[in-house]
Amino acid sequence: DNKMKLVSVVVATYKREAELKNALESLAKQTYPNMEIVLVDDNGNDEWNSKVSETVEVFRNRYPKIKLECIVNNSNQGSSKTRNIGIHSANGDYITFLDDDDIYLPDKIRKQVEFMETNQCDYSITDLILYNEDDKKINRRIRSYIKEMTVESLRLYHLKYHMTGTDTIMFKKEYLIQIGGFASIDVGDEFYLMQRAIEEGGKFGYLPGCEIKAYVHTGDGGLSSGDGKIKGENALYEYKKTFFDQLEAGDIRYIKMRHYAVIAYAELRRKNYVKFTSNALKSFFASPCNFFTILKR
Repeated sequence: DNKMKLVSVVVATYKREAELKNALESLAKQTYPNMEIVLVDDNGNDEWNSKVSETVEVFRNRYPKIKLECIVNNSNQGSSKTRNIGIHSANGDYITFLDDDDIYLPDKIRKQVEFMETNQCDYSITDLILYNEDDKKINRRIRSYIKEMTVESLRLYHLKYHMTGTDTIMFKKEYLIQIGGFASIDVGDEFYLMQRAIEEGGKFGYLPGCEIKAYVHTGDGGLSSGDGKIKGENALYEYKKTFFDQLEAGDIRYIKMRHYAVIAYAELRRKNYVKFTSNALKSFFASPCNFFTILKR
């Protein structure tokens, strides 16, 4: 089949104006020609709905050849439900995601589709580089640890290192529908999505390299920081513990270390120094060598 497969990019948006324009602009610059954008407006607010509608109108006038569907949620649904609404409206053979405050580099879609077609993947992931508001690289998730593609190996990699970053994941639409899309949970929704994809045994592919700029907002009061973040991380840790009887002691120590390090960082961001110190110490004692490795990164 030489016909170029259609790719749907699902963009969920909530209370971001300038960032959304940049995200859409980055999609207009894609070198892969057969693409549609499914934008889901989750603002649930007349003022913001009209801002999104204006952005969409400007985009459609500027890029009349790019199909952009805009769906407006009546009320705010949260990220996972909003993305699922986008998935069910998508017409593509492949589905990928772009957060409304991130951007794709021009070859992102082309490279990932070609990789998936060549390797007949059901889903795939790339590396991830994170930037701060000043466009400085602050973190990188290079997946060089991925050596084996069995369900057991992928499960372990994911439990330890998180094969996430919604922007980096691409699915065959039929596989994404088969595994039920995103779980109805907003903190860590992409972790649970990848977990489902692994457990269902679909063909996985890892494409080294990063064609995305994902931004971390240090002053954010959203779900990714504060109480929401800590609750979500604790729930995720309880979920991970259900796999401990299948894991080696060293892997369990690593997972504990990472969990407490994440909580410590969240407490540091909200200037709760007592809880920061207590969680940092728990992290250190769980696995001292790995603690220093993660600290350095």
